[in-house]
Amino acid sequence: MFELQRPDSLVVRVVSAIRAEIDSGQLAPESRLPTEQQLAEQLNVSRSVIREAIAQLKADGVLIARRGLGSFISQTPAGTVFRFPKKDGRRPDLTQMFEMRLWIETQAASIAAQRRDEADLQRMKEALQEMHDKRTDFEAAALADVEFHRAIAEATKNDYFVAFHDFLRSQLAAARKTAWENSASRFVGGSADAAQEHETLYQAIVAGDRHAAAACADAHLRASAKRLQLELPATD
Repeated sequence: MFELQRPDSLVVRVVSAIRAEIDSGQLAPESRLPTEQQLAEQLNVSRSVIREAIAQLKADGVLIARRGLGSFISQTPAGTVFRFPKKDGRRPDLTQMFEMRLWIETQAASIAAQRRDEADLQRMKEALQEMHDKRTDFEAAALADVEFHRAIAEATKNDYFVAFHDFLRSQLAAARKTAWENSASRFVGGSADAAQEHETLYQAIVAGDRHAAAACADAHLRASAKRLQLELPATD
């Protein structure tokens, strides 16, 4: 019934095997999942691996628990949580993640330039000031960086984009800190290049220039990627 096909971590492979059975229709919505023992025997893994995989699927909304009865396929078996795909059990690919940000955030900056209000601009300004004040404290500067981009997301007046930004922030927290460190290592007094990129983007949004805002966001994200030794594909 179940087969492990990909050379990923055991938990990821079990999750994939269960999802494959759901996608094929072998496990229909509202049907009962085999017991931990049955799954462990069919997939030739330990019950602890099965338990962890089931916990992930429950967290993603793929499975639901019914007390005393076991785990069942939910009515929304595709799940309710977005996760980045992983290869060989590793972290998501940063280059692909930055390329996705490039496509999305340049458009967001353009929209923010058209829809921003004074409260949005004030949040951006405060985040810029915090980045300046904490420019030698890389962790604090990275958090202020996140708040600046969240203010842009809020300025789009699209709740879905804000929610997606909040998902991304956890994925990129370490990357942002590394980018600040890498940039600061080349400049006395902190990350001068990143600060200038943010200021230029802010001024384009203040001016309501959607084309300039998109171009500034593009330049900033490409420069951020380079600070992580990442090279983003060129776009026409």
